[in-house]
Amino acid sequence: MNQSRSGPRALIALLGVIAIIAAACGGSAASTAPSVAPSEAVAPSAEPTPLLTPEPIDASVPGPNGGQIIRWFVGLGAGGQPQQIQVQKDFVTAFNNDPANKDKAYISLEILDNNVAANILKTQIAAGNAPDIIGPVGVEGLNIFIDQLADLQPLIDSTGYDMSKYPEALANFFKIGKGGATIGVPFGTYPSFLWYNKKLFDEANLPYPPTKVGDLYEGKPWDIAAVRELGMKLTVDANGNDATSPDFDPANIVQWGFDSQWADNAPTAETALFGAGSFLADDGKTAQIPDAMRTGIHWFNDGVWKDHFIPNQNQVNGDLLAKGNPFQSGNLAMTEIHTWYTCCVNPAAPAEPIVGDDFGWAVAPSYNGTTTAKLHADTFSMLKTTKHPDETFAVLSALAASGDLATIYGAMPADPSQTQPFKDAIEAAYPKADLDWAVPEAMLGNPDIPNHQAWVPDYAKSKAAWQAFGVGYRTAESPDIDADLDKLQTTLQGIFDAAPDKNP
Repeated sequence: MNQSRSGPRALIALLGVIAIIAAACGGSAASTAPSVAPSEAVAPSAEPTPLLTPEPIDASVPGPNGGQIIRWFVGLGAGGQPQQIQVQKDFVTAFNNDPANKDKAYISLEILDNNVAANILKTQIAAGNAPDIIGPVGVEGLNIFIDQLADLQPLIDSTGYDMSKYPEALANFFKIGKGGATIGVPFGTYPSFLWYNKKLFDEANLPYPPTKVGDLYEGKPWDIAAVRELGMKLTVDANGNDATSPDFDPANIVQWGFDSQWADNAPTAETALFGAGSFLADDGKTAQIPDAMRTGIHWFNDGVWKDHFIPNQNQVNGDLLAKGNPFQSGNLAMTEIHTWYTCCVNPAAPAEPIVGDDFGWAVAPSYNGTTTAKLHADTFSMLKTTKHPDETFAVLSALAASGDLATIYGAMPADPSQTQPFKDAIEAAYPKADLDWAVPEAMLGNPDIPNHQAWVPDYAKSKAAWQAFGVGYRTAESPDIDADLDKLQTTLQGIFDAAPDKNP
């Protein structure tokens, strides 16, 4: 699609998406975000209609343009909102009518209700009637179907698909299939970084944090230690004492310095700042607590219960922190969160914004000299069962190259040449924020690999176990956090050993 022609339409549509999501976030009392990024979320319907597009056409005969019919399955993540549906249909029409695709490929679009799409896809796979392409879908969605996904690397190599335009770490991000298979190519990204409240920094007469990796903060490295020190200065009790004061009253805090908001109660997500790590060891069967994660949990635990600059779970859910949206409350100085948080900086109208446009972006702090920023990302994947891999990869390549699609899904396009419509949309929503786009762009070069949502055996059951730990240590002070981590490791080992999808 012609970017210069369709960019304004995508911009308007994305603003509609932001408005929809902001309405959902504004009244939520949840302490964490949904398990998928808000930009991927689809409002649940009381009686979901599984198929939101016409019945798929017969793929056993050539398409109307003479090309092989390739079925594109949408619904595992974004794609079900009305404005998204129209842009997807426009993409398909443009592709199918392009003379360059005559006698090559013809896309058949299938959009399923998000509430039932995963189960329907499982049924189709079991019945031998699977589509060719799924997406957009993030890492957690890919986990469900990881055994059914094709390795794209041979086709990337044989077609000369250009991976050089991406940072090396991002180019390698989707090498997450069994045995390191490449099950996606970079498409839509949601980098994470620090969001800070300018009003609170100004009130404390503190400089804003750095916007470039490697820059110093007040003459010292911008690292985890600096965040702790700064966070304590920005944590204030009802009498105006900050957390560095001997008179500070931790029982009456009215403003907090830092949190990793909406991290899904996942230790892998919270502690990614300390380095990427997985609960699954390299042998594919052994549960572990990586050193970086253990160190990170100690830092967060101390931040909550000893230094008091990180809110505990009850405080997060309280009125002072907007009942689960701390940064929106105006009482949290810094939060680590993704680009998709543009949905929810301010409450939905008619509620009055507190933060407004008075926020900024800063790079993630380093730990031991290394900067790691957790990444959410969407892609398109090919199923192993496709009978037409060459044609399917040609369609997948066209999908992944569309900045319009990434923008309408609320994602920052992975292709640097396609990002302007997305940036325009966010800047239109926050015209006075003076956003520094070098920050999210820099964080794309420092993703967490392995990703904090990467596959482990029986992912759903394993996730429930580590979420229980995450809620637990933030709700009540533990007498022995190491013992709790060891217990979690034992629990996960039991799940891994009994998992139906464990590695042989």
